Amino acid sequence: MAEAIPAESSTVTTPPLDLSHHSSQESGGIADAGANDNAMPSPGAAGDSNQAAIAAGPPDKPDPRPAKARVEKMQPRILPLLGKPYFACVVCRSHIQPPFQVVVPRSLAPFLPPKPAPATLTWQGRSWEMRFTGGRPIQRLDAGWRSFAVDNALRLGDGCVFELVSGEGEGVVFQVQVLRAEIPARIRERAGGYNSSSPIVIEEE
Repeated sequence: MAEAIPAESSTVTTPPLDLSHHSSQESGGIADAGANDNAMPSPGAAGDSNQAAIAAGPPDKPDPRPAKARVEKMQPRILPLLGKPYFACVVCRSHIQPPFQVVVPRSLAPFLPPKPAPATLTWQGRSWEMRFTGGRPIQRLDAGWRSFAVDNALRLGDGCVFELVSGEGEGVVFQVQVLRAEIPARIRERAGGYNSSSPIVIEEE
């Protein structure tokens, strides 16, 4: 069951008062100042209020960007596929915890080297080097995958799409896209998903 996301809080800033139309009252205010000396706060009280204002810090400013721009910052723009072989996976615990590896489906074997080879993953203008364990019963991306997972803050339930840009020669290149799941932390802790064959269970609270 989808969980409602609380609306983004906003800060209302009170505009400064325009005192120009009160100039006629200034003389009266000054004349009465001596009579109201006893009503003025003591230096200690003023110091306390100043300290409270400093501790609170300046008021938060509303984000001037439109809502669409704020969403795109959280969820990177999705690029169209290039029409090449690809596979997708939902991030499980073995992707983001030891042994830090991704199993590549056997259906891609005809397009990949039949032996271990260097692999490169690209995303958002960056690249990560790792190893592809080709020619084995279970072929994986490892020995470098951890850096990709950590650098991109992958979390349980995120989706990754790996499109094979190049599988010829001595190396493999995948173009990757990460789709954020935004599962709350309190749910991720007990959601399962220990490996690719273990489901992620999201229970209603």
